Amino acid sequence: MAARSVPAPRVLVLGGSGFAGGHVCAAFLARGWEVHAWSRRARAPRGVTARAVDLVRAGPGRLADELAALAPQVVVNAAGAVWGASEAEMAEANERAVLRFTAAVTALGTRAPRFVQLGSVHEHAAATVYGRTKAAATACVTAAGGTVLRLPNLLGPGTPEGSFLGGVGARLARAARTGEAVTVTTLARRERREFLDVRDAADAVLAAVAPPAASRVRGRVLDPGTGRPVDVRDLLDLLIRLSGVPARVEERLPEPGYAPPGGLSGVEQGPSHEIAEKLLGWRAVRGPEESLRGLWEAASGLPAGLEQGTSDGLATG
Repeated sequence: MAARSVPAPRVLVLGGSGFAGGHVCAAFLARGWEVHAWSRRARAPRGVTARAVDLVRAGPGRLADELAALAPQVVVNAAGAVWGASEAEMAEANERAVLRFTAAVTALGTRAPRFVQLGSVHEHAAATVYGRTKAAATACVTAAGGTVLRLPNLLGPGTPEGSFLGGVGARLARAARTGEAVTVTTLARRERREFLDVRDAADAVLAAVAPPAASRVRGRVLDPGTGRPVDVRDLLDLLIRLSGVPARVEERLPEPGYAPPGGLSGVEQGPSHEIAEKLLGWRAVRGPEESLRGLWEAASGLPAGLEQGTSDGLATG
C-alpha cells in the first residue's frame, strides 16, 4: 500500500501583498508551507493563494467564520499603516483591526491557530500615535497567547517608496532610465537607527512558529534585530554609490517641531535582541550593504555598482 502523503502545514499572512508580508509569504513557501494571504487587494507572490479581505471593516464574526473555513495552523499579521497614513488610519489599522482579529482567533477555542504579530521597535517609547497603536495591539495579542516580534526599521528588496531610503531608491532608478539629474534633500543632523533586512525578519517569523522555539515564545514579546544602529546618512551615501547614478545631496535644517512621518524617530532597541536570538534560535545574517543591494536591484532591475565585499565604511558599533 502506498504511503499517505502528509498535507503541507497552512499559514495565513495578513497583509501578504505588502513589503514585510510579501517576504513572509515567500519564506513560508520556500519551507514547503501552503500559503494564503489576505489583504485589501487580492495580490500576493507567485504560489500564494490571495484573497481580498478588508481587515479594517470586517467584523469578528465574519473573520471567525473565514478562519474556521480556512483552518490555518499559523496566522501572521503583517498588515498595518505607517507611511503616509493619518492618525485615524493608524488607529484603525494598527489597533482596532488587530483587536477584532484577535477576538476572532480566540473565538475558535481549541481550533485557534498560532498567532504572530509583527510589531515595532517604536512601541518602546510609544510617544507617537504609531507607537501607541502598535503597543495597544501588542498587549491584546500577548494576552491572547500570541507572539509579537517588535521589529526595527526594515530594509531590502521592495522597500516602500514612502520610506526615506525607498523613495531615494525609486528616484535613482528613474534617473538611471531617463538620465535626469537627482538632488536628495536630507536633514542636517546625524541620525543613527537600527535596520533589519526584511528577509531576516521573515526568517525570524519562521523561527517563532517552528519547534522548539514555538513553545518558548508563546505569549511573549521579542525584539529581533541586529543591536547595531547605523548612520542614516551613511546608508544614503552607500545607496547612491551602489546605484552608480550621479546624485547631489543637500542638507537642510529641520523645521521647528518637525517629526518624521509615522513618528519614526531614532529609536534604538538596546540589548534585548540577544534575548530574541536565544529564544528563537535565530540571528540576522544580512548586513546593510546586502539590504541596500536588494533595494536597488529590485527598484531598478539593474545590478548594484559596488563589487561584493567592498568595505562600505558604515559605523556599525
